[in-house]
Amino acid sequence: MKRFLLLALTGLTLACQAPAPANASGQGMHEHTIKSGGLSRSYRVYRPASAGGDSKRPLVVALHGGLGTGEIMAEQSRFDAIADREGFLVAYPDGVSRAWNAGRCCGKPQEKGVDDVAFIREMVAQIARDYPVDSGRVYGTGFSNGAMLTHRIACEAPGLFRAIAPVSGGIMLDKCDTRKAVPVLLIQGKLDKRIPWDGGTVEDTYRPSISAIVDNLAKRNGCGDKVEVVQQRGQLTCWRRSGCDRDPVEWCGLEKVGHQWPGGKTIWPKMLGANTQAFSASEGIWAFFKQH
Repeated sequence: MKRFLLLALTGLTLACQAPAPANASGQGMHEHTIKSGGLSRSYRVYRPASAGGDSKRPLVVALHGGLGTGEIMAEQSRFDAIADREGFLVAYPDGVSRAWNAGRCCGKPQEKGVDDVAFIREMVAQIARDYPVDSGRVYGTGFSNGAMLTHRIACEAPGLFRAIAPVSGGIMLDKCDTRKAVPVLLIQGKLDKRIPWDGGTVEDTYRPSISAIVDNLAKRNGCGDKVEVVQQRGQLTCWRRSGCDRDPVEWCGLEKVGHQWPGGKTIWPKMLGANTQAFSASEGIWAFFKQH
């Protein structure tokens, strides 16, 4: 039980697909299953009322944190309200044992070698068959362990996501396919003890610093070394690396914020730290995705 709780604090796969529910064309949340890597996997798709007809729509894949679920991610991020306004689809997949294999983390999926990259790739393909998806505008985001998997997908399945926006989770791989650049926005609380801003070892796993993650991504995207402040207000400061305008590397830090989804539902504040409602990570992420 202690091990399971620790997994929660860290952040919190093929050929045979199940048919889509008969109401997949309707507004609201729809549950789906798919066979991937010999496992039955589940995910939810939110279709807003504004996404009716055959018009192709962007798709945002939102990956939950450790001990989370797709349902919890929907509640935590509050993406559905933005989707209603903006007309995009949102996918909320479920990890095995409420976790993801992001490389050096986390839990049973990592221990058993679950191929979550393949699962997400196959899920996106299935959603594109069931819903009117613009294949050139599929985006990836996630929280903590889900953010780590978002990075892994960008490394191992380059081209699946047009842009990524991991929240409070870094690259947990020794190697990454750096041949294809990807626009990226990182968001993190500066008081996050689970994913330390300056890096550190948590539960025997080293979590890289935000500066190390930025350097890795900047190298992939061919950016310069110069750093410029692009936004500063209240608790929020956002920066951008120079020379990579087409595939930018941007990151935002929030003062006095812990291991939370900024602007979303606050989870276990006594354990994970404070949140803020002064900045919405989901709004910032969608604004970034809209540019790409």
